[in-house]
Amino acid sequence: MLLRDLLSDCGLTPAASAAVDHVQFEGVDGTKASIPVDKALAQKGDVLIAWEMNGEPIPPDHGYPLRAVVPGHVGVRNIKWLKRIVTSDVEADGVWQRGMAYKHFGPSLTSVEGLDVAAFPSIQELPVTSAILSPRAGASVEDGAVTVEGYAWSGGGRGIVRVDVSADNGATWHTATLGKGSEQPLSRAWAWTFWELEVPVTAANGAVTTLICKAIDAAHNCQPEGVAGVWNLRGLANNSWHRVPVSVVSDSEP
Repeated sequence: MLLRDLLSDCGLTPAASAAVDHVQFEGVDGTKASIPVDKALAQKGDVLIAWEMNGEPIPPDHGYPLRAVVPGHVGVRNIKWLKRIVTSDVEADGVWQRGMAYKHFGPSLTSVEGLDVAAFPSIQELPVTSAILSPRAGASVEDGAVTVEGYAWSGGGRGIVRVDVSADNGATWHTATLGKGSEQPLSRAWAWTFWELEVPVTAANGAVTTLICKAIDAAHNCQPEGVAGVWNLRGLANNSWHRVPVSVVSDSEP
């Protein structure tokens, strides 16, 4: 069922939510996490309290008997083995919300000593990202052209509007064809968008070239070129360009 319907049945409606900022979840294993109340009550937020998966009771590994499903948010907010839901003016307690487990610090911060870690906002929505699934790193590809396939995704339900692919380490770019997942509404794209295209590859026999992909979402957020500007102490939310080195082979050369 929709979380907003459950909360409404308990008396929490958008009009009555002025004193509530967060909706907290707790699992029987003690894991706690929370989401903003605006997400919980949003008409198009699609937050679920689920007891079935593919028409069957949720398997124990996936959270039987109840699980929170918070599409568009980082996975830890999807609490398994759900036993309690609390509305509050503060975030949930625990390492997964107030500790450093899901905190995104600046690139120059190498220690949290002396910091009030709980005061830093926890990651909810993730940035736009993409990855090449085929060919794999180290694969041999024929000189002339190679078919590149992958997926793209962005947090907050932001749909993917374009994926760019380079076969020469970023010197030139080609626009991929968006496939399954591209039919999702641009404001409610909870699932991956798959993409593919054929790109020209020209290099000396045995040479290594680098395939690269980068995605652009509906808010026109684009993946950054390198990791240096997004590096952080926890290694979280690294959405820099995905690079796959491949070897070029040619039948015309020995």
